Amino acid sequence: MISFLIKYKRSILIITLAFFIGSIAYIGLDSYRRGTFNENVAVVGSTPITYRTLYKASEAQARLLRNNGVDIDEDLNKYLNQQTLNALISEEVLNQAAREFGMNISDYEIAMDIHSSPAFNQNGQFNKTAYEYAVRHQLGVTPAQFEEQIRRSKLADRFRMGLYSFYKLTPEEIRFAYQTQHGNLKNFDKDKKDFERQLFETKMETAQQAFFDDFNNRVEIKTYLNQQD
Repeated sequence: MISFLIKYKRSILIITLAFFIGSIAYIGLDSYRRGTFNENVAVVGSTPITYRTLYKASEAQARLLRNNGVDIDEDLNKYLNQQTLNALISEEVLNQAAREFGMNISDYEIAMDIHSSPAFNQNGQFNKTAYEYAVRHQLGVTPAQFEEQIRRSKLADRFRMGLYSFYKLTPEEIRFAYQTQHGNLKNFDKDKKDFERQLFETKMETAQQAFFDDFNNRVEIKTYLNQQD
């Protein structure tokens, strides 16, 4: 549980529109019949994540895959559930950490995101009726719920970027790491761009590991997905 952000870094979701797209029936109906639909699949500190939330988000990912010709079998379905849960937990962890540091997302920022989205524009202008219809009838949530999810996603991303900013690479560090790994600097100029990106990702994994270690020492994270499956 300590290394969610690290282990699943490439699959962490910035969950905005995609979070709510799609019906629940495909992977949520069986759980609903078993009476677990409104039960908790995880708890981060005192904040619960319900099966309803998990299945909505997971089905969004499944729908995107199906639209691209991918067959969603039972094994892939379970994988999507686990990956999505990891992302939801990561988002909650980052939100809690951001609030501890006094970070927030203003109503103005959310309004700007919504007003600039092509999905809610007609003839180049924001259309409130189109926005409310899309949110309620296509995404199945209220405007307030949709806007709160945007706030959470942006806050998580803001904290993540703040964490990254403390770990910039110096030119000397890049050269030293390259020489250590390759034994010389013969192809350094040619490889520098890709090597720097890889080195930065490795450094971020270390930073994120330290962050999650500290968080998990202070805030308990419980998951129940495997117990229910």
